[in-house]
Amino acid sequence: MGVITAIFLTVVFIGCILVYMKAFFNENENKKLIELHYKPSALAAHVISRCTRLAEFSPLWWASNKHLQTLLTFFIPKPEVEFERQFLQLKDKGILALDWLKSTKKLKKRAPIVIVLPGLTGDAYSVSRTCQGAEERGMRCVVFNKRGHGDSPLTTPKLQSFGDPLDFRQVVKYLCAKYPEASITAIGYSAGSALLASYLGEYGSSTYLTSAVCISPGYDSEALFENGCSQPYHFILLYNLKKLLCKHASALSSVLDISSAMACNTLLEFEEKVYCKMYGFMDMHQYWDKNNPNRDIDEISIPILCINSLDDPICDKELIPFDLFTSLPNFLLAATAKGGHCGFIDSLSTGPTWADKTAFDYLVAVLDFLEQDDTNYRIKGK
Repeated sequence: MGVITAIFLTVVFIGCILVYMKAFFNENENKKLIELHYKPSALAAHVISRCTRLAEFSPLWWASNKHLQTLLTFFIPKPEVEFERQFLQLKDKGILALDWLKSTKKLKKRAPIVIVLPGLTGDAYSVSRTCQGAEERGMRCVVFNKRGHGDSPLTTPKLQSFGDPLDFRQVVKYLCAKYPEASITAIGYSAGSALLASYLGEYGSSTYLTSAVCISPGYDSEALFENGCSQPYHFILLYNLKKLLCKHASALSSVLDISSAMACNTLLEFEEKVYCKMYGFMDMHQYWDKNNPNRDIDEISIPILCINSLDDPICDKELIPFDLFTSLPNFLLAATAKGGHCGFIDSLSTGPTWADKTAFDYLVAVLDFLEQDDTNYRIKGK
């Protein structure tokens, strides 16, 4: 038995040495250049010159695989940051939770604001790295939790659908009134970026935002849901949605058949039996007509950066509208070869990931550009 154990440990040791040597000699190969897609403009030139991280992304040498990049985000320790929760009452008497980062710095009233929109069922904890990055840049950070999300109560029989921007609109207008001198920006992750894109497209030049970043957006959610995503991601996403529904079953039982929804086997079926029915749409075609984030995407009028990995196991690269970025002047796409879905992990640090840091580089660069030439790129709210 001792001999077998010794042989096993020897094989493992040799394997580790070979893996290390491969990574050591291919270190430069692991540094992947980034494809940038954009329409040449003064803004694009300024941003690219200022955002040096847009030149390359180097994933962890032992975790460049798309699944490791995606799943490691759930296991790497998060930074120790604190939030202060504020409940905001909406026009229909519903409430949602805003989680404000407790900054260790004294922020001025005109300090830029960044609204962070987590993923499908994410919360402030899930984007704490991003919030830490905001503090490092001297920005006031607030996490937007959809109704009933982020461990908040649901006071109306309504959850926010995939691309309904009305609640987010009320939050933005509230922030404008609370901090009238501050520029407001936003970063959305995965489904959060879908909501952000829906808002930007629907409200066009009246968004009150100066710039935005979408990380791992899916663009065409209808196609994404119809095609489905690979396992185990489909199971994880559906499980988390059912968990949310189960938590608010008593508040939603008057408008939904909870048992039927809990029996759904696909994300598309769940979307139809919950959100489509809840909002009173006749069918899924009508639902996506009002909720697909790409429905008004060409109406987006503020500078926006989209970060996608070409190996994303959830949002397939085939859904990326490359032509869109080369035809509209405010759009910039950074497409990395590696990174998974909302991964982009370049170290085991608890701090911001490469995508987080790049997002803040972009927001700061755009704010700087607007200050230099506000006559051409001033964003006016109506």
